[in-house]
Amino acid sequence: MGKSNGKAFLVILLIVSLALNAYLLVTTISLKSYVSSLERELSNLAAQNENLSREVQNLRKILDITRNQLEYYKSQSYYQGFTPAGGLVGEVNVNIVAVKMVYVDWFTTYYEGVTLKAEVELRDGKGRILINTEPRIGIDLQTSARIAVSVAETYTGLNLTDMDVIITIKGEEEVEVVDGPSAGLPITVGIISALRRENISDIVYATGTINLDGSIGAVGGISEKALAASKKGAKIFIVPKGQSKIIIYEKKEEEVLPGFKIIRYVPKEVTLKDYLKTQGFDVEVFEVSNIVEAYNLYTKK
Repeated sequence: MGKSNGKAFLVILLIVSLALNAYLLVTTISLKSYVSSLERELSNLAAQNENLSREVQNLRKILDITRNQLEYYKSQSYYQGFTPAGGLVGEVNVNIVAVKMVYVDWFTTYYEGVTLKAEVELRDGKGRILINTEPRIGIDLQTSARIAVSVAETYTGLNLTDMDVIITIKGEEEVEVVDGPSAGLPITVGIISALRRENISDIVYATGTINLDGSIGAVGGISEKALAASKKGAKIFIVPKGQSKIIIYEKKEEEVLPGFKIIRYVPKEVTLKDYLKTQGFDVEVFEVSNIVEAYNLYTKK
């Protein structure tokens, strides 16, 4: 009996040892897999960091451009608060897109696109510029409008020193928008259209700053603006040169161990047109480098 019990004990001990070794083997394999997954994750994070660094550099370039424009804005003087009495020379309505800050709570905010209408009137006057909003809309168009007038004069060969330019921005609600200068492109198109008494398409939306040489400058919030315009029926969306591609972040889940997942957001470059398709909209996206290219798209039959 003693020998039998001893053999049984050894068998049990052997089984336990084998089970323990099997467990340790599985654990070792799992840990190696987990370490390998972490190494891949570090590699992906390094790639993301490189992409983000490039994006930061691009944003810094845009910021430098905006700062230069703001410095120019500060050097200008404006005429506001006058009541135009001259005869109407021309008028037109043009679509405007901007972004606004949405506050969810004290700790959560996000940007959202917003669409507006700009009513441009040209009247006999003294070369003054009036910016009006209905209802109250926090948007700075002062310098953009003055540059737009200068560019429109160059484009048409006409002089506006004996005309007053009245720009009325109309929205559906009171709103504080973030980037008024990005309305420079459509405002310029509106002034040219009013001068030439030509119709412009109501299904065209655009964003871009306007420079004195007629070139179109880079802006932010492209995807938010395009989505808002699409919801309003846009069929053509115009962006500055080089901005028809955007960065989106895709959610990726990876199970490294049973019951354990790593969730990360991977940056991905897509075309604005493809992004809008994923949102259910079929919109043509065009890049422009100057006001001539933009105006042709507004008046294209």
